[in-house]
Amino acid sequence: MRRFSLVLIAVGAFLIVLAPMIRFYAYPRLAVAPANQRSVTTLVGPNATVFDIGTLKEITTDLTTKVNTSGDATTPDKCSGAVTYVNTTSTTSSDGVMRSRDVERMTFNARTGEGVPNCGNDYISDQEDVQTPVKHTGLPAKFPFQTEKKTYQFWDSTLRKSAPIDYLGTAKVDGVDTYKFGQNIEPTAYTTMDVPLSVLGLAGDDTVTADRVYSNNRTLWVEPETGVILKRSEGVRETLDYQGESRVTLTEVTTGYDDATVKKNADEYGSQASMLKTVRTLVPQAAFVLGLLALVGGIVLGRRRVSATAPTREKAHAHA
Repeated sequence: MRRFSLVLIAVGAFLIVLAPMIRFYAYPRLAVAPANQRSVTTLVGPNATVFDIGTLKEITTDLTTKVNTSGDATTPDKCSGAVTYVNTTSTTSSDGVMRSRDVERMTFNARTGEGVPNCGNDYISDQEDVQTPVKHTGLPAKFPFQTEKKTYQFWDSTLRKSAPIDYLGTAKVDGVDTYKFGQNIEPTAYTTMDVPLSVLGLAGDDTVTADRVYSNNRTLWVEPETGVILKRSEGVRETLDYQGESRVTLTEVTTGYDDATVKKNADEYGSQASMLKTVRTLVPQAAFVLGLLALVGGIVLGRRRVSATAPTREKAHAHA
């Protein structure tokens, strides 16, 4: 009995010590974005309006966007706690013509999702593979683990800066609980383009400088335990403006993850969220409670043995 009580005390003490180690040592090592990320995301935009370079006219077509994401293991050693992802994005219309292509290299904190602007060699390149250095701010790829119900700064690759994205409420995505966030980017002139007046529908042979104006109504559904975006929708509009008037629609589309991408995200990250939550809460709590019960049980058993043997010792002394 004495040996059993000592075992219970030892097991109880071990479990009590183990509980905070699981929460504050094991969990932080699991709750990080993987450095070796590999994924393909598909977005679809039916009935889009795009400006066709071949005909110099606006056309209506369906757009499909593929985003290939890969982890870059060359993140500098100085960037402790950061990971680097490279997104290769291409958009094709229903006639098979590639309408746009870009590559974006981003470095962000593996736990918080925050961009690390002064670390790594982040850039965005266009179809001509011209790399423009950028400093990612806000959240360029994902939300933090244990996402909160609050406003964040979310990165916009077109404007190449972050802007507020507001918490809108909760919603289910394929059975997974999510936080819904919304970001409204008002029409913003972000660059210029030299074009003939005829392209703008104006008389004359001169070439003039027009503004490229961009707006976006972005909605994201985020699994809060992992911070992963399970579903997204973006209402994008880009125009050529001249003398304060929109003359040409370059792109107008509502695009979002296709059903297969949403289901894949929900299946993968829904189960990952359950695992992380178990490690963060249930396992430490269970270890602590079981440890406390074992410790108390061992002490009680030990005291009972002492009480049971005491009279025997007194009788032995009396006979002597």
